[in-house]
Amino acid sequence: MRKKEEFELIVSTLEEGETTTINEVNTGYARSLNEQVLPLHERIARRKLFPRQVSMIGIGGAIGTALFVSIGTQIIHGGPGSLLIAFCLWSVVFIGLSQCMCVMVTYLPVTGSFVHFTERFVDRSCGFSVGWTYFVCQAANVCFEITAVCLVVEFWTDKIPKAALISILIALFGSLNLFSVFIFGEGEFYLSIGKVILAIGLIFFTIVVMAGGNPQHKVLGFKNWSNPGAFAEYISHGSVGKFHGFMSCLIFALYVFWGVDYLGNAASEAMNPRKVIPSSFRKVFGRLIIFYIGGAICVGILVPFNDPNMIKAISEGAVGAGASPYVSAMKTLGIGVLPHIVNVLILTSIISAGNSSLYSASRVLHRLALEGQAPKLFKKTTKRGVPLYCCIAVLFVCGLAYLSVSNSTNNVLTWFLNVETAAMAIVYIFICISYLQFSKGCKAQNIAFEILPYSTPFLPYLAWHSLFWLVLMLFLNGYTVFLKNSWDLQSFVFSYSMIPFFVILFTGHKLYKKTKFIRPADMDLFSGIAELAEEDAYWVENPPKMNMLDRAFGFIL
Repeated sequence: MRKKEEFELIVSTLEEGETTTINEVNTGYARSLNEQVLPLHERIARRKLFPRQVSMIGIGGAIGTALFVSIGTQIIHGGPGSLLIAFCLWSVVFIGLSQCMCVMVTYLPVTGSFVHFTERFVDRSCGFSVGWTYFVCQAANVCFEITAVCLVVEFWTDKIPKAALISILIALFGSLNLFSVFIFGEGEFYLSIGKVILAIGLIFFTIVVMAGGNPQHKVLGFKNWSNPGAFAEYISHGSVGKFHGFMSCLIFALYVFWGVDYLGNAASEAMNPRKVIPSSFRKVFGRLIIFYIGGAICVGILVPFNDPNMIKAISEGAVGAGASPYVSAMKTLGIGVLPHIVNVLILTSIISAGNSSLYSASRVLHRLALEGQAPKLFKKTTKRGVPLYCCIAVLFVCGLAYLSVSNSTNNVLTWFLNVETAAMAIVYIFICISYLQFSKGCKAQNIAFEILPYSTPFLPYLAWHSLFWLVLMLFLNGYTVFLKNSWDLQSFVFSYSMIPFFVILFTGHKLYKKTKFIRPADMDLFSGIAELAEEDAYWVENPPKMNMLDRAFGFIL
């Protein structure tokens, strides 16, 4: 029997009233799901994200500002060899993570996807803790991106008051998120185009420059790999110093490799999600090679780890594109106009990242409210399906960005960055755990993976591999504070504070709610499936309409 027919057989069995055995905790959970079911026309009406928008959200989520700016610091710390190895290793981790997410999201494309999966397949207390950890992470990232914009603008002038810039950005994010998910999708679509143009443009720039197409007619080739070398020393000297350089690049990769969570959140509002979401996830591998690994190679070609301009820019706290290795290479080669173009595109990249984070934070807060894990106020949505009060709550949190007005902007950026990195590691760890539990539940209830809407033969092996590295890096994230004469209380607190934050949330919720870990045989794998199958049938008969813009960008889909 073919996969589609087998899956439809499960759905028809459910419609006849035969359900899987579920434990007492999940009985209430399934009932709460049934109470939230809307008529088909209302559910379809809330799916406003076009395929091109979802695809671009996935691409935009895979390209962060760090790929253009902060990557220069890692070249200085670790050298091109360490950076390339770290990015290759983390690409495999990210592929495993994206496959875990794709299987579950395609099966259940719901609001606050991974929070829902953690609650449903692992434990409600874990879901509560993961949800609030992710909310803090994404809200902090909005603040981070707003603060970063202030630095980017300083590349041209420092005369514009930071408070005014922050206020303008908060208003901009509000206008993109408060009215309609379609407006968010369109905004993110065009902002992400700026990221793609920048990433691809810099790759072509590198190819031309390395072949001698520059004002100095200097052929670069791969000379920097042999002189001064592929591996730099960091903190100490010799082999130990090169190891620290590699670890710096590996920890940096933990922050840079984001995006799978954005696609997961977009699934709940995407048109025809069971077709569109797998298509977007399948492109993750290509994006990793082109943008991440390609970017690491390009930077290693353009800038040696002992480049004086790059070292000076970093030590003096250069702002915006001034700290970019690409701009450093442009200045060295006497190219005068491109740095300004790069800075404009970096600005759109930062705004895109902040916009995506606000969207993700609001949807996770909405999911928490639906599960009774947040105030009921946040359950309310507008007629267009926008969780209005959730968006407003995140915008209020954005007020923390005003800290940069009275404090050093670089210090505030570091605070937000350290919090985000540890928080995302925790969230990604539980995405892997949720998948592993989901797979156990399918085996215990005799559901073959081959009949799921999306499956892959590389799981669960990739899931275990990703889980190992994520747990390891969670605890090594701030390891340098434990080195001799390197203790810094502030760095320690911001590097590791999210671990006790998560533990306290989990322990408190577990003691108060007295929840139990979900056994595979008792796992609720079927609530909501019949409704999703109803939507699938609708999309077969009414596929999303393709306008001129959709067809023009068809190569992305």
